[in-house]
Amino acid sequence: MAKMRKRTKFSLIALVIAGLAVAGAAVAIGMGAVALLPQMIAFDIAILSAGVAIGAGVAATSFSISGLVSRKRAQAQSADSVAKMATVGLDKTSKNQNTLIKTKDTSLKAARIFAKASYRLSKFNISPVTYARQRIGATNKQLKYGSKRYVYGLMNDMYSQSGKDGKARKFDKMSQKLERKMEKEDISDVSAFAPRYHVAAEYYNPASMSIKTDERSSVNFNNYQTAQEAKQLFENSIKERYSDENKRRGATVVTIKSRDNDQIKEVSASTNASELVDNIELLALKDYALTAQNIGIDGFPLMVQTQDYKLDGTKKGKMTTMLIKNESQLIARINELNAIVNKTTKQTTKDEEEIPLLTHTVER
Repeated sequence: MAKMRKRTKFSLIALVIAGLAVAGAAVAIGMGAVALLPQMIAFDIAILSAGVAIGAGVAATSFSISGLVSRKRAQAQSADSVAKMATVGLDKTSKNQNTLIKTKDTSLKAARIFAKASYRLSKFNISPVTYARQRIGATNKQLKYGSKRYVYGLMNDMYSQSGKDGKARKFDKMSQKLERKMEKEDISDVSAFAPRYHVAAEYYNPASMSIKTDERSSVNFNNYQTAQEAKQLFENSIKERYSDENKRRGATVVTIKSRDNDQIKEVSASTNASELVDNIELLALKDYALTAQNIGIDGFPLMVQTQDYKLDGTKKGKMTTMLIKNESQLIARINELNAIVNKTTKQTTKDEEEIPLLTHTVER
């Protein structure tokens, strides 16, 4: 899906340029026709053809730009809505967590905006900002179906909560139809290669009256111990992840894999908070090291790949890769990150610690 959207982006730019070029060329051709054929009928035809071409070029340009603006706006609305749902009840100014806080709960309105914005994005084949875009063993078609079914579920919940049963049933039928399509797709057995534990940050969606995940901050680990550390990290970083600087930010994904042994399970960790990237890399390295210790295979050299993503799931900038050749380099990198994380943690006083947010741990 990401590649398809990348091609769509290039096509959009090309369409805008082509539209303007057609308009300019049409004017030149039209004026040329006037010079060559002074007869009145030729003049009329030239002007008419130039006008039609200009109109077509302007229309193509306008349509392309409006589509881009619509997508960007829907993504921003989605991200802002998730932030409102996730931070409801959190006080941004008081340092006394024992103080009772009265706040206006706008999370239900935010849930409705999120559903509608996600539905608009689905028409461009763009997944919701919180949706997992990569799953080991899943085909692009399965991911596409799963994403749209998720959106239809949001719309169904929204209309059910509003008492609009007819519209709710419409999206429920659409969801069931996709479910049947997904059942016909071949599903690969990837249990031997997929990490065992998945943890993601969660928030409460009042429209569906259920807990939803924000997969921008998530991990796929092989060990319960490190998965629980990730869970705690996400619980204690609500304000960081949904700050004004980060709430509209896509995920930064850190992936660790063996360069020579493809039988060793790769692990990954991601976050949408720029200040937590060191934390998730540290956890991913600790998880990989713990697995190597348990199975007796280290898999060196290791590749530590870091990639930023936009809200629509497309890559942002270039991937950086670090090569860890042996155990001493692995220990050195873990110690280096420990020092960075501990220094950052000491700068946060207990008064500023976050109220825990529910997360979940799923054993695969």
